[in-house]
Amino acid sequence: MKQLIFTGSLFFVFLNLFAQDNATFKCGWTTYKTASIIHEYTFSYAYKDSFKLYLADSTKSFIAPDSEAVLLIDYPFHDNNIYKIANFYNPKRKLVKIEEYKDNLVQVLKEYKYDDKGRRVYSYEDNKNSGNNYKKTFDYNVDKTSGEAVVTESSYFNGKIEFYTKSYYDKHSVKYKEVRLNDNNKDIVHVENFFYNDAGKLKERTVFFPEFKVTKTFPEVGGDDPAKCFKTMAMNIPDKASLQTKVGFLKKLLTKNKLLLLDADCHEFEYKFVSSDCE
Repeated sequence: MKQLIFTGSLFFVFLNLFAQDNATFKCGWTTYKTASIIHEYTFSYAYKDSFKLYLADSTKSFIAPDSEAVLLIDYPFHDNNIYKIANFYNPKRKLVKIEEYKDNLVQVLKEYKYDDKGRRVYSYEDNKNSGNNYKKTFDYNVDKTSGEAVVTESSYFNGKIEFYTKSYYDKHSVKYKEVRLNDNNKDIVHVENFFYNDAGKLKERTVFFPEFKVTKTFPEVGGDDPAKCFKTMAMNIPDKASLQTKVGFLKKLLTKNKLLLLDADCHEFEYKFVSSDCE
C-alpha cells in the first residue's frame, strides 16, 4: 500500500481569552496589550493502514490591537532553546521590522521601508552571529500600455554593492524572467526564465550563462501535477476543533479525505480545507 508522509498545520484562535485589561506581552522594548493569541501546531503523519500523528512543532503568537506588533514563540522539540520572532507593523499594516531571538538574545535584525504605493523599496538585515549585514533597494518601472513591470534590485554586502537583479513581471504580476548583473550593473551573470503549469505552479526554470553560452533546465518537483492537486474545499466534517480535541479532529479530517490525499497523480499537493464559520 502506498505510504503518505505529509506535514500539516492546525490554527486555533481564542479572542476571548484576553478580555482582561491587564493582559499584555512584551515585544522588543515595548509592552503591548494582547488582543488575540494563536496556537499553531504542526503535525507529521504517515498513512499505511491508519493515520498515525506525530506532533512536530508548536508555536504561540501574541497579537496586539490592529496588528501593531506580533510576537511568535516557537517551542521546538529538538533542543531546549526558545525561539522568538517579534514583528512590527506600520499603520498601513506593512511589516517594518523583525527581531529574531534565541532565548532572550537578538540573533537577527531586519528592517523594511515602502513607497507611497505600499511597495517595498528598502530592506536591511543585520546578522549578530556572523557579523555580516545585507542591504537591498528596489526600483519599480511599469509600462502603462502593457501593464508589465520591471523591478530592479540593488544588493549590498557589508556596505559594498554585490550585484544587481532585474525581475520582469507580466500584467498579472507573474514573474517570467530574471536578469542578474554583476557589480558594475552592466555585465550579465545569468538570465533565468520561469514557466508555470495550468494551476499557476512553477514547473520549470531555464538559466542561460552568457560567459559559457550554456542554457541549463531545472524542472520543479510537482510542477507537472494537474490542477486537481491544488484546491480549496469545505471541511466536510461536523466536528469543532479545539485545543483539547485537535488530534481527534485532525484524524477525522484525514480519514474522511484519505482517497483524495493518496491520489497517485499528485506528486506534490496543496489542499486547503475551510469551514463556513472561519474557525
